[in-house]
Formats: sequence, structure tokens, C-alpha cells
Amino acid sequence: MERTYILGNNKFMEELGGTFIEIPNLINEAEIHNWVIELFRVNEINKVVVEIGENPLLSLQIGYHIRLSIENIRNGTLVPILYISKLSLNSIMLQTEIYSQILVTKGVFFSEYDLQSNKMEIENLNGLNEREYLIKFLKVIHIQPDETVGRHSLANIWGAYAMDKASNANALSDELEFKKKLYFKYVAAFNNIDKLKPSLQNVIEDNKKPIKFNFKISGNINKPKRILLIDDEASKGWGTVLRKVFKTSPAEDFVVINEKVKDFESFSEASKRIIESEKFDLYLVDLRLNGLDEDENLKTEDFSGMKVLKKIKSLNKGNQVIVFTASNKVWNLKALLDAGADDYYMKESPEYNFSNAISKQNYKDFKENVDKCFERSYLREIFTEWKNTQSKNTNTDRRFIAESDTALDIAWEQIKENYLDFGFLTLFQSIENIANKLYIIDDYNDSLEGETTIDKTDSAKHEWLMTFVKDKQNGDYFSPGKLNQESQRKPTTIYKVSCLFKIKYKKDEAFLKKIGKLNKLRNDIAHGGTKNSATKEDLMKILSILGEIRSR
Repeated sequence: MERTYILGNNKFMEELGGTFIEIPNLINEAEIHNWVIELFRVNEINKVVVEIGENPLLSLQIGYHIRLSIENIRNGTLVPILYISKLSLNSIMLQTEIYSQILVTKGVFFSEYDLQSNKMEIENLNGLNEREYLIKFLKVIHIQPDETVGRHSLANIWGAYAMDKASNANALSDELEFKKKLYFKYVAAFNNIDKLKPSLQNVIEDNKKPIKFNFKISGNINKPKRILLIDDEASKGWGTVLRKVFKTSPAEDFVVINEKVKDFESFSEASKRIIESEKFDLYLVDLRLNGLDEDENLKTEDFSGMKVLKKIKSLNKGNQVIVFTASNKVWNLKALLDAGADDYYMKESPEYNFSNAISKQNYKDFKENVDKCFERSYLREIFTEWKNTQSKNTNTDRRFIAESDTALDIAWEQIKENYLDFGFLTLFQSIENIANKLYIIDDYNDSLEGETTIDKTDSAKHEWLMTFVKDKQNGDYFSPGKLNQESQRKPTTIYKVSCLFKIKYKKDEAFLKKIGKLNKLRNDIAHGGTKNSATKEDLMKILSILGEIRSR
């Protein structure tokens, strides 16, 4: 009877031998969980005998908590359990309903009280082994979720737990109430069976190091990242887990909006101000922000998170948004991407109970998508300049405004897909088009728009007022000054662009040098064969130059 623990409330149980432990008045699952875990923590237990007395349900729940506490007591979950009662088995089954399933699983026994027989039974008790745990216990029982919690909350609770485990963040304390519920422990047990195998223990412990993000961003690796989490149930675990996952970001740069809303206008004024006024490198938005009210929603467009996504993108199309969703329906995911989502993360649900391998791959995909969003967060600045350029539309030539509007739209579509070179060429082409259109060639005096005269010093040599300056490193450009041997005999497009800004718009030589440098980049990209490509800064400059023309 050594290391046999007798759990009960009636004195007759002490006659069985072993160590007698009185069952306290445990009124909920958390208290049962805590009591069982502490019992195994302070004692070395090989066999358990449980009295089914005045509260049969409590007695059976103790058995379930023993069997399902793999994360806490590891192989202690495999001990044999003998239930002894003065009640008949039929009476117990009627009182405990579905919970009586444990009585037909391997390693669990039932006997009516009989001192001599019970002692012999205890001597011959055998528990489960690791191979039998899944087939002869987990797949025999079935535990239902708490109906008062709701599917949305369950998905959030389980999803946060799954990410915490897959990322090795270990952010969720064992003391959290939801981790002590039988349904949670039941679902989690399917993915924790490997913890029953001693041969894998060292491997498991070695893999506990947190998985970090690269946190790369175009142009400035050390730039602080700001993340905004919008989730009506962030307090169910997501806020805690994600804050730990993004731990290289300063705490004040991980902002959480935890409000139940049906659309953007339903947010509090403080939350609307955060979304509209503050800048973030990444937005994490839950698809369902209205809790149980959206459980029966069938249209993706009607989801609260979809409406918030559209609002965030309307503020700045460069904002990087990953939508969190428990839906795996293809049409829902396509609708999110069509609405501008940069990616999505599939919240794991206890209904599907993904394997550890799938959970880790799901997290790996999320990590890669986050890194991609951080790298692309520069789009927010480009779009701000793009919007500023678009708003400048006072040029009296309405055809040019219409043409450059089209160029701006085409360029943005190219840029947002990471085709920065094509976007740059499209914008530069728009500037060249207007210069070619406005520059009128004449044998003696060229002009801009037929009004501003461009003098030539010698009609036979066709030498121009603007001097050609060679700068192989930074880009050739045209500068006002004396004529030299490099003067052009025929006005090139870059010459026309230079005249436009120098003569018509009165720009200085520094500005003309900037155009020359951008022209060199344009030629490098167009002709190929070099490693030069457009950067965020180049796009900002070309947009600014285009804006100069649009505002004239």
C-alpha cells in the first residue's frame, strides 16, 4: 500500500490502508485543479483510490483532473484510479451523466465498498502507459465546452494558448483560470501527449527558447516598431501573449484597444483618436469585434473587423494590417485580401485541435508575415507623400492633371506590390511627358508653352542657354551658366525638364542636380545591367517634383 493515496470523506476509507487524504469542499473546477496539482506536487503517488460519496460528480471530476493535467504532473496522469462507493454504479451514472465515461476507460476501476475485496483490488491495480493514453482514455471520453462562454471566446482563449505554446513565449501563467477548466485541459491533452514520453523530455526542454522576430525595416533596422492590437477579447490572453512575442518593441509601443464594437464609429473617442492620429508599423485586427453578436454572421463584408480594416486603409493605404480570424473559409480570406489586408492569421480553435507541427507552422507563417509587414511599413510614408502630390491639382492644364492622376494610380499599385522600380519609372515618365509637351522647338528661339523664350546663342550650332554638366557618379545634369564643349545640339528630354524647372519655375542649381541624379537612376533602371534600384527616398523625391508641376 506504499504510495497509495486514499481520497475521501468517510472514516471507513481509512481502513483500506495507504495515506488517507480528506477531500475538501471544492466548489469549482479551478479549486479542484489546484487541489489535485498540489496533491501530486508534494507527494509521490503510484495509486489513487477515490471515494464516491455524497457528491459523485466531484469525485469523478477529481479523476478527470488527474488524467488531464499532463502539463502539470506529466506521468502522474497515468496512475491507476480505483473508485469505491456504497452507491450502485447505475445510481452514479444517473447522477453524473456524461462524466461517468471515465469509469469505462483503461486504468480506471469501480467497486462497491467491501474492505477485503477492495484491499486485494488495490494490490493489483495497473494504470495506463503512454501508448494507451490516447486510444484508451482521450478518445473514449468527450468533454463539452462551457455553453456560457461562447464559441468566439473559446476560440480566443484557445488561439492565444496555441500561439503561446508554438512561439515558446510562455506568457500565459498556469494560474490563469481558463487553463484550469476541464474542457481546456481535455483539448490541450491531445497536443501534450509527447510530454508523457521521458525519452523526449530533454528535447522538449531544449526547444523552450522563445522564437524572435527579425524586426527588419527598409532603411533603418534599429527604428522602434509600434504595434496596435484591436481585439474585443484581448484580455482573454491575446494581449499578454502578443506583448511577449513582440518583446523587442518597447512596452509603450504595443498598444491595445480592447472594446466590443460593431464598426469603427462604435469605438470610444479615445480609441478613434488612437487609430486616426497615431502611427503604427503594424495593425493586428480581430475579424469579430462584436462577440457573440457575430456568431451567426455569414457575410464577410458585415464583420466588424472588416469595417475597421477598411477604415485603417482609408486613412493610409500603406498601413500594414494583419487580420486575426478563426474562419478558414476561402471566400472569407479572399475578401479580406481584396479589402486591403496585408495578410491574415488563422486563430486556432479547439474545434479543430491542430497538431503541434501545424501550430508551429502557423506561427512561423505569422512571424514571416509580420517581418514582411515591418519591411513594408515604409509604404505609409510613401503613401502620405503620394496623397499630398495627388491633392496638388491646381495646374491649369487639366489634361496633364488627368494624365498624372492616372500615372499616380498606376504607380501606387506597382509600389504597394513592391515593384518600386516600375513605380518610379511611371512617375518619372509623367514628368517627362509634361516637359516634352510644353517645350516647343524653334530654329532660333525655343519656348515653354509658347510664352517663355529660351534663347540660343548660335542658330547654326544650336547651342543652348542651359549648360550640360557631366557627373558620372551622381548623374549628368543641365545647369545655368556659360556654354561649353558639351553643349547639346538637340534638346533632350532631361534638358527640357531642366528648362521647365529653371526657367519656368525658377528653381536653383541644387534642384537641377537632384533631377539629374534621379534621371541617372531612371536610365540605370530602364537600361538594366546595374544593381541600382529605386528606394523610398527616391520615390518621395519624384513624387515631390511631380507635385511641383501639378500645383502650378
